[in-house]
Amino acid sequence: MKKLTSQIFVAIVCAFLGFLLAHQFKLLNEKDKINVNSQNGDIIAEIEALKKEKEELSKTNSDLSEQLKELEEKASNNGALEAEIKKQLDNARMNLGLLDVKGPGIIITITPKTNIFGSNTDNRTISEDEIVHVVNSLRYIKAEAISVNDYRLTPQTGIKSSGNWIWIGTSKIDPTGKIVIKAIGDKQALKVAANFIGVLDYGALRNYQSEVSESDEIIITKTTQSLKNEYIKPVN
Repeated sequence: MKKLTSQIFVAIVCAFLGFLLAHQFKLLNEKDKINVNSQNGDIIAEIEALKKEKEELSKTNSDLSEQLKELEEKASNNGALEAEIKKQLDNARMNLGLLDVKGPGIIITITPKTNIFGSNTDNRTISEDEIVHVVNSLRYIKAEAISVNDYRLTPQTGIKSSGNWIWIGTSKIDPTGKIVIKAIGDKQALKVAANFIGVLDYGALRNYQSEVSESDEIIITKTTQSLKNEYIKPVN
């Protein structure tokens, strides 16, 4: 009887141990599944992160491609841009009288009449007033370049009588000699302006013989005057 009881007890213990082992094995399997699922979740999250990163890199690459395209277009247009800048600079230099220029226009030749110094005539010689009057008449009709006895007029060129001379900038002109005024622009309009009543017969110009001729190509050399700006400044 005692032997049977011992066997039953051993059987129960073995059964219990078997149950524990089976339960432990089940727990281990479930843990493994959890780990696998966790690892799968991590992998999926990593894949999603990589996909997002790929999309961002693709967008960045697209943006860089667009920027590169714009740069290439700007680079291809650099020649035109430089040409336009040079054109604007040349226009400014021409207007300031810093370049030799040529173009259509008129030539006004003013010479004293043979009897200008006769005792029975008005012997006045021309002065700054007459020269300024003629120059302003040409500028009014939009002459683009003017010279007096080959001295180029600029925005800083003054015309002033002093003593027996007429000063054009730093060049002096003998009022008893021939004076040649050249103007580049619309030659027909300039000719009309020069021949307009009150222009070439203004003041002492009545004592001179004036001739106006047209030309398809007049050359006016650049100024020898030094242009300086000591006081004016650009407004920001």
